Amino acid sequence: MQPGLTAQLHARAVAMARDSAVLVGLSGGRDSVALLLLLKEAGCGQLSALHVNHGIRGAEADADEQFCVQLCRRLQIPLTCKHVDVPALAKDTKQSLETAARNARRELMLQTATHTGATCIALAHHADDQAETVLFRLGRGSAGCRGMLPIDTLGHITLLRPLLPLTRAQITTWLQERGEGWRDDSTNAVADVARNRIRHEVLPALHRALGRDVVPVLCRSARLQHETAEALEAAVAALPILDPQGRLYLPFVQQQPQALRKAILRHYLQAHAVPQIDEAMVLALDSMICDTTAPARRCLPGGLMAARRQKRLCIFTV
Repeated sequence: MQPGLTAQLHARAVAMARDSAVLVGLSGGRDSVALLLLLKEAGCGQLSALHVNHGIRGAEADADEQFCVQLCRRLQIPLTCKHVDVPALAKDTKQSLETAARNARRELMLQTATHTGATCIALAHHADDQAETVLFRLGRGSAGCRGMLPIDTLGHITLLRPLLPLTRAQITTWLQERGEGWRDDSTNAVADVARNRIRHEVLPALHRALGRDVVPVLCRSARLQHETAEALEAAVAALPILDPQGRLYLPFVQQQPQALRKAILRHYLQAHAVPQIDEAMVLALDSMICDTTAPARRCLPGGLMAARRQKRLCIFTV
């Protein structure tokens, strides 16, 4: 048996899992099977699992569900199985199958966590997934080298990704040496969506072109960007950017270079729980606070409004 794989899990995520009621997203694939087994092995005593049948792959999906039922019965872990007609949902919402399935899983996870009393949801993303996410976001131009976080939030629930330090190969070897089985989703082998093309075409091409495994490099880039973002956030929080009423104090902010102004605005937007923050929104607000001839109000998502008044920027509900 490969020694010490449990010790290689993300330490903070595992520590939180040990002290919390955790709902594990269990597809039946190798990654989620390993996650369930490793968390149990790590001493997480309040585990339950959720399996979502997406109604896409017929008998294959039904077999996945039965595999999860048998696994959780053997491990004596409570399992909730949910069925959702993703093709119908995608048609009704005019979304891709991938997006509709992801949104449905997210909603069912939150519902099931609330119903079971779980305060954390554990997901089986690993280092290869992290590398794919970095490339996907770089190509989309939305987040630089930002990757997934080992500890994050989804609504009122904490998300845990303990497997992020592990590669797909490590997980596969560990399961094989234990004699554990898993289910393979046949749709993952088809390069018909962006993430599958990154997995099956882009990453192998980068391996060949650079003559090295780029997964650790991309994961390190994501970690370094996260560390830089945390440091910047701490620095912004320490600046005198607010007046006593909690409004953004513009005379100070306007004196800062644009890169710092953008960080301050992102911080302020996040503090007011503004959804869908993006570069265009931040740049528009930057123009509004620096150009007094620009409109003094801007609508924000979530029924919110940003307004410039008396050398202050405030955000309020419309």
